[in-house]
Amino acid sequence: MRRFILAVLLAAGVAGAANASDYIVVNSTDPGIKRGMALDAGMKVPVAAGKSLTVMRASGEITTLQAGATGVTLPGAKLAASDGAKFDSLKSLIDPPPAGRTFGARRGGALCPDANSLDDILKLAETPGCKSEAREALDAFITKNGGGN
Repeated sequence: MRRFILAVLLAAGVAGAANASDYIVVNSTDPGIKRGMALDAGMKVPVAAGKSLTVMRASGEITTLQAGATGVTLPGAKLAASDGAKFDSLKSLIDPPPAGRTFGARRGGALCPDANSLDDILKLAETPGCKSEAREALDAFITKNGGGN
């Protein structure tokens, strides 16, 4: 039984890695498309006509697409397999933070390093007590690089 459970978990992990998404929604003027959604390259997204969709890749590339009558189609280049972990880290920063109290929250005095690049932001997110600063830095990065609708 233990081997069966381990095999199922391993298969699910491999399938999850194979299904890594290529883009993450960082902004949308269509209320049906939520920030943090993971999307695949070449995907047709049902964005309402006249609305816009801004997506980001793990490389930091930001693309804003204007919807026509049939929505938008994401550019077709697939994400490199090596960018999967980076994508997951970005998604965790873009997803809304948990509501309520969190244990281990910063109690003042934590010195968070400056984040001048996307890699710096991801390192900042891993620094104890600096996740909210990393979120703010990522929002500033997105705005600076054309992601503010």
